[in-house]
Amino acid sequence: MVTLTAKLTIKAGKEQEFEDTMKKVVPEVRKEAGNRAYTMCKAKDNPRVFMFYEEYVDDDAFKVHRKHLGELGVNMGALLDGAPVLEFYEKIAS
Repeated sequence: MVTLTAKLTIKAGKEQEFEDTMKKVVPEVRKEAGNRAYTMCKAKDNPRVFMFYEEYVDDDAFKVHRKHLGELGVNMGALLDGAPVLEFYEKIAS
């Protein structure tokens, strides 16, 4: 199991575009065969910061997900203000 959070800071003025785009993408990601969870959150104190909680069955499923985002037409480079901060976790109880 691959469990991670992805923290993204969006360029000023692009917040609503990002949110609208990702609200359409989230259900598509959840359809990926190896996806077990994909939840989008927005920081309460900063509308430019978003966090995704993600779970995949294995590393290969995570690689498929990254490719799938590109196929869905998500141009992260045009929206991100800096690199995403990825944190990987070991799931020990559920």
